[in-house]
Amino acid sequence: MKRELAAAALLLALLGASVANLLYYDALTDRIETDLEFSAAAVRVNDFTTARKAYNQAEQRWLEAKGFTHVFIRHPELDDTSDAFFDLRQLLDEENREACAAAFEKLLYHLNNIDGMEHPSLGSVF
Repeated sequence: MKRELAAAALLLALLGASVANLLYYDALTDRIETDLEFSAAAVRVNDFTTARKAYNQAEQRWLEAKGFTHVFIRHPELDDTSDAFFDLRQLLDEENREACAAAFEKLLYHLNNIDGMEHPSLGSVF
């Protein structure tokens, strides 16, 4: 009976850790997406100073989460997302308004793609 209780407790702990992981990543991506949306809005009105500030906040959040992301997210997705961050930074520095729109979409796509992979579904379980 003790083994069954220990196994049940372990399963509950794993389930709890999975839920905590999911909630943390959701909160992280929500904050990053909010910063990126603010940055994109500033680009649309040619305010690249504000756009860079908001972008820098998003990038800083991403980089500060390295301890989490490098453990729980596959490295190809990390590389693609980091590349998208750096591509966008270059376009913001060049003040290339037209290209920034596509770069924002690309970065948001990568963040949402990782978010979708983190959420369990019937297809990912079976």
